[in-house]
Amino acid sequence: MHIKIGVIGPEESVERILKVTKEFNQVEFIPFIYQEVHQVTKIIEHNKWIVDQWLFSGIMNYSYAIDSNLIKKDKGSYPPLYGSSFFGILLEAELNEQKIFNKISIDTITEQEVTKILSFYHLDLLEYYNAPYKGYDHLRNLGEFHKSLYVRKKTQLAITSIKSTYDELKKEGVLVYRLTPSYLSIKLTIQLLLERAQANRYENLQMAVIGCKMFDETYSDEPYQLFRWKHHELNMKRSLLTLTEKMNGSFVDVGDGLYFIFTTKGEIDSNRENDLFQLMTEFIIRDQLFIGVVIGYGETVSHAERNVRYGLGKFHKDERASILVIDEQDSITTKIPNNESGFLNTKEIEQELLAKYDGNVVNHRDVMRMIIFSHKYNKKEFTAQDVSRWLQSTDRNGRRILAELEQANVIKKCGTIQLNQRGRPTNVYQFAVDLSLSP
Repeated sequence: MHIKIGVIGPEESVERILKVTKEFNQVEFIPFIYQEVHQVTKIIEHNKWIVDQWLFSGIMNYSYAIDSNLIKKDKGSYPPLYGSSFFGILLEAELNEQKIFNKISIDTITEQEVTKILSFYHLDLLEYYNAPYKGYDHLRNLGEFHKSLYVRKKTQLAITSIKSTYDELKKEGVLVYRLTPSYLSIKLTIQLLLERAQANRYENLQMAVIGCKMFDETYSDEPYQLFRWKHHELNMKRSLLTLTEKMNGSFVDVGDGLYFIFTTKGEIDSNRENDLFQLMTEFIIRDQLFIGVVIGYGETVSHAERNVRYGLGKFHKDERASILVIDEQDSITTKIPNNESGFLNTKEIEQELLAKYDGNVVNHRDVMRMIIFSHKYNKKEFTAQDVSRWLQSTDRNGRRILAELEQANVIKKCGTIQLNQRGRPTNVYQFAVDLSLSP
């Protein structure tokens, strides 16, 4: 199992960390050096797919990445500043300056950590002023914190873990030393990241089954409806086959509108979940079909499939797209789109259409279908051919729908286009008012 850990920070900090990484022969450490902390954004966005875990040089760039939603907490860490780091730099300062310091200012270390190490070693005579880390925005005040204490003779020495603060104090003539993580702290952090990466790798290989069940809203036994159901099944298979290919999975048609996709947990990311949400919404709008989706995880294929079947039995129809997830511990969670602005709450749009047009819209469901597909394909202007393709009907029916909607002032003509060398130009339409997709 080849694991890659990205080491991110200023040059000197990265070099210090890389000295410790020599003990880990089975891991590839990739250095990412920046000059300004805002460059962390581009580094992570461009390299997140090739890195298993991120090792940050300190709390500053780690907090910047977390606060900017560049990574989640389980995807990275930094070497904490333990007591050994503090005592090491204090001893270095006293040896270099040939002086015992009993009045100091420090930052970044938590108050609890400082109190613990001083009381443990009975260093109550050491007078200190501490500025615990309170977030990335708080860093700009650290220089003034140390300088004001030093100028007023309240401290003899400043100890900071932030390079920019260190450089600022050096220029101001303040006696300052840089606090850096100890060798042991870096080593323990690497071991933590390595264990996380291995656990994530095994978890991503866990078996996953996606169950999709079609529910017909018409409940009709007429032959026309039976053939219509068969067409829906073909459309569903086509959509699920495309999704299965994206997931590197295996597709199974169980029968009677039930389909399984067999894959692994690592293949089901936020993009694939959004594909499922989009599929559910399209079938609700276009075909009046409710699609129940359950994702089951398990230690074996049988376990994962059993979870899916149990979830489908518990599924309740909702007005908005949702996915039921059952993990290997049999706990059930319901997922909804992270960005619901891209998905439709059909009931609210239906009410909005009726309110705007006082019930004069001939078929509000046709309008909703056109809204979702014009949004999906980013087509603000459309023709009868577009509408017939979206609604899977004939061109004649597409022209009829457009004529009715134009008469109801839902859409309006905005031009013409010559689709064929022969024949008359085709009318191009757009919505007469803004019909929002917000839920």
